[in-house]
Amino acid sequence: MCHHACPAPIAGGAGILDEEIALPGADRSLPAFLARPDRASPAPAVLVIHDIWGANDFYHDLARRLAGEGFAALLPDLFAREGPLPESTREAARARRARLDPARTQADVVAALGWLRDRPDTGATVGAVGFCMGGTLAMLAAARAPVPDAVVAFYGFPNADPTPPLAEVDRLRAPLLAFWGDQDHGVGMDTVAAYQSALAAANSRHEIVIYPDYPHGFLSFDPASPHAAGSADAWARTLAFLRAELGG
Repeated sequence: MCHHACPAPIAGGAGILDEEIALPGADRSLPAFLARPDRASPAPAVLVIHDIWGANDFYHDLARRLAGEGFAALLPDLFAREGPLPESTREAARARRARLDPARTQADVVAALGWLRDRPDTGATVGAVGFCMGGTLAMLAAARAPVPDAVVAFYGFPNADPTPPLAEVDRLRAPLLAFWGDQDHGVGMDTVAAYQSALAAANSRHEIVIYPDYPHGFLSFDPASPHAAGSADAWARTLAFLRAELGG
């Protein structure tokens, strides 16, 4: 179920600055991690939206990877109000996810995008990259003001309850790049096909990439992963897309 652990982390290093910050959220501050290039010129910004496991090592690593590629990456803890998991199990993760307030969480995403856009060291463009639950939130953000300048969604749920991105494609304004594996039975390829058809009918700027024989949560930076080839392709596409839409 998505990214429970980080099998091949990097620790940052020369050229990257990172810090823990307090991010203004919908109704309270949220703990967040900011990684950015160590340079004087502004960097395009990317909001990283985590999955059901929360803002764990995988997402800290991913934020540092984005910083190493020239982006300022912000990772807020959207489960700050619900607290840490009592145990590292799928059941506990799903129970905590069920307590998350959808409207307030989307407001947290809006606040984070605004915070990034207002920083003098992040330039004028802001994108979003989300995974699973975060991929769904990213797809919703692509259709809501303030619209990000680019959205990347990994294995989001087009028909998520209570607010499905599939119902908002007519309002989608951000260019969208989305990834799934065709063995993602949790999302369902019929739902992905319906979403892709709706995006085409709405004349939206989008690209859908589906990897044969890949499951949900396939992205890995571990070269020993059975999904290393598709992961490398998806990450290269992500970086190229972000650079084309955000600059940097």
